[in-house]
Amino acid sequence: MKDKSASQRAAALLNQVIDVLQRTENAPDSPVNAFLSGKQRRLLRRGVERLRSGEAQPRYKNLFTAGQLADICERTIRRDEIHDQTRKEFLRIVREIGRAIREDSPAIRKAFASIFLETIRSAQEDGPGSEAAQRYRQLQSLVVIAKRYGSNRRRQSSPIRVFPATLRDAEDRIPLIPAEQIASPPAGEAVIAIPPDGSDSGRERIFIHIGIGETSWIGSFERGHTDVSTVFIMPDGKHLFVSARGAGYIVDLKSRTLVEQIGTHVAGVMRDPPMTLFLVDHNGMSLEAFGTSGRRWKTGTISCGGFRNMALTDGFLAGEARHMSGTGWVVFAVNLATGEVRFKDGASLTCQAIG
Repeated sequence: MKDKSASQRAAALLNQVIDVLQRTENAPDSPVNAFLSGKQRRLLRRGVERLRSGEAQPRYKNLFTAGQLADICERTIRRDEIHDQTRKEFLRIVREIGRAIREDSPAIRKAFASIFLETIRSAQEDGPGSEAAQRYRQLQSLVVIAKRYGSNRRRQSSPIRVFPATLRDAEDRIPLIPAEQIASPPAGEAVIAIPPDGSDSGRERIFIHIGIGETSWIGSFERGHTDVSTVFIMPDGKHLFVSARGAGYIVDLKSRTLVEQIGTHVAGVMRDPPMTLFLVDHNGMSLEAFGTSGRRWKTGTISCGGFRNMALTDGFLAGEARHMSGTGWVVFAVNLATGEVRFKDGASLTCQAIG
C-alpha cells in the first residue's frame, strides 16, 4: 500500500511538472533571448502601439518592417508572461518533489525510476514525435534543471535561474545584422571599398554602417540604379548580401571582401522564416535564389516590370508578374527546388541552370 501511494504521488508530481514544461515549450518563439521584466514589458507595449500607429519606425530597416517588429515585440511579451506565470508553479512543484523524497526517500525514488524507465520504453516503441518521446524529453529537461539547482544550493552562490528561458535551440539561427546607410564615415574611421578602388565603374558610392559595437564596420559601396539599400546574412551563414541602391554584392562575412557582384538593378529581396532561402528580385523582371549551400537558380525574364502578391508555400514561390504585353498581371509559380517557372495559362519556362 505504501509503495502504491508513493507511486501515485510521484506520478502526480511528474505530470504536474511536465504540464508546466509543456506550457513553456508552447510559448511563442522570439529572437529576443533576454528575459524581460514586468516593467520592460510595459514599456515594450507602448513601443508596439507607436509602431502600429506609425508614430515610430524601426531604426534598422534592413531587419524588420514596423509591423514585423511589432509582431516580434508582442511575441516576446507573451512568451515572458507565460514564463512569469509558470515559474512560481514550477518551483512549488520542485519543492514538493524534494519534500516527498525527504519524507519517503526509498519509495519515492523507486517510483520516479519506474516512471522514467516506462517513459523511455514507450518513447522507443512509439518513436520520435510521439507523446511518449515528448514526455521523455521534458523529463530530461527536469533532470538537467534539478542538477543545476542542486549544484547551486551546495555552492551557496547567488540564485540561478532554474526555469529555462526556452526549450528551443536558438544556436542554429542565422544571426541578424543591423545596418544603415550613413551620409559619411566618422573622422578617422576605416572604410572598406567594395568593389576595391580602381576596379569599379566610376558610379557614385554610398556608405553603409554594418553591425553594432566593436565588430561593426563601414563599407563604401558603388551604387546601382534603384533605391533599394539593404543588408542580410545569406542562408549559408558565411556571406552577406548587400544592396547599395540597387547594386548587389555578396561579401564574405569574416574577411569583409567582395566575392561576387550580382547586378545593378536589385528591386527587392525576400526570405523564408527559417532563413534557408533568400530571393533577389532583379529589376522586377527575373528572380535569383540562394540556399544554405549557395546559389540555387536564376530565372530568365518572367515579368515585364514588377512582381506582386508573392508568397512562399509548399515548395513553391507563387505570385503575380506583369504581363509581357505590359498591361495586366499573370499568376505564376516557381519550383523552389528546380527554379522551373509555370504560368496559370499552362505555358512554362525552364530557368537558367546556374552553379
